[in-house]
Amino acid sequence: MNIFSPHIPLPELTDIADNKSAISAAAREHLAACSHCSKQLENLRQTINLMRTDETEDAPAELLQYARNIFRSRAVREARSLLTTIIASLVFDSLTSEPAFGLRSQAAAGRQLIYSAEAADIDVRVSPENDEWQIAGQVLGSSCTSGDVSLENDTFSTSVALNDLCEFSFGTVPNGVYNISVRLPDLSIEIPPLELGP
Repeated sequence: MNIFSPHIPLPELTDIADNKSAISAAAREHLAACSHCSKQLENLRQTINLMRTDETEDAPAELLQYARNIFRSRAVREARSLLTTIIASLVFDSLTSEPAFGLRSQAAAGRQLIYSAEAADIDVRVSPENDEWQIAGQVLGSSCTSGDVSLENDTFSTSVALNDLCEFSFGTVPNGVYNISVRLPDLSIEIPPLELGP
């Protein structure tokens, strides 16, 4: 009991219930008059007795690990939802650039596009292969550890991990309009739709 509460403090009640200290005359008198404290003391005695007589076995290690992973995966999902997403803008397209003065024009074997975002630039190279397209590229100016790049449209979706040089390469894909997304540990970069084909 103190000036802030008319009841016996929980640590003192716990010591009484665990027989670690003798009950003072003032505490005994208070317990006789206060149903709140006497009920709390009885609950503490029951809890301590249950703890002392408990003979249950620990859960299997695999089950404990499974339970930990449930919470860990939820934390990872929540962290991923906090990613910053930015939209990159096209700053260079070799298809629309003028040839250098004095050079003969020739059919381009491929196309280079450079997209710029505040944290990184993305170099995308597209080249025809038979009736399909090969897409490859590189993330420039950003750390790409554990990053990946996704390519998708209405009927197709794939994802590849960035290598040590922040490069990525997809196999051949058919004509269509594709969305490209670069996912870095703390950032997601969306590239405007890319149209491939006639």
